[in-house]
Amino acid sequence: MTKIIIISLLLLFGLTTTISAQENSLKSIKTKKYNPTTNLVVWPKEFNPTKSKWYVYNEIEINAKPEIVWDILIDAKKWHTFYKGVETPVEFINDTNATTLKNGLTFKMHTMGLHLEPLMKEFVPNERMAWEIRTRNLTAYHAWVIVPTAKGCRLITPEAQNGFLTFLQKVFQPNKLLNLHEHWLEIIKLRAENNQNETK
Repeated sequence: MTKIIIISLLLLFGLTTTISAQENSLKSIKTKKYNPTTNLVVWPKEFNPTKSKWYVYNEIEINAKPEIVWDILIDAKKWHTFYKGVETPVEFINDTNATTLKNGLTFKMHTMGLHLEPLMKEFVPNERMAWEIRTRNLTAYHAWVIVPTAKGCRLITPEAQNGFLTFLQKVFQPNKLLNLHEHWLEIIKLRAENNQNETK
């Protein structure tokens, strides 16, 4: 009888561990491989990941409503206060009266040692946004997609790049952007879930 109880407990523990591992595996994804069958981004032809020189994809599950996540995303002037990838405060260029990101807005961002001026190219509240970067040595398209789920939402952020700086990144810092984006999603998840709890 004791043996049966022990075996049952071991089986239960093993099953619980397997379920837990499966749940954890679903919580976040990071990869440099493009999957066209699961793609949710409307890519400009120039930045189609099948032809771009560089591609990273990050995703995380968040137990908070899409609108809570969206409000954190578009509040770009606060990014530097919680995300180490944005090294100085974001500045809005062509609309200095704007308080958050919006369609057509150009903004200054200092990241990975680069001073960039992204232009917002897509903006669908609570669903998706994307910006384009153009410098002499780098062109990039960075997208955000929010997918509602039963418990909250999935937040997805892929980026495609071309240019000489992309080549240098692939050679000397092959995982830096992927890891920075993972950190960004983790921080957004933490903030969103805290905000969700405060509103209950």
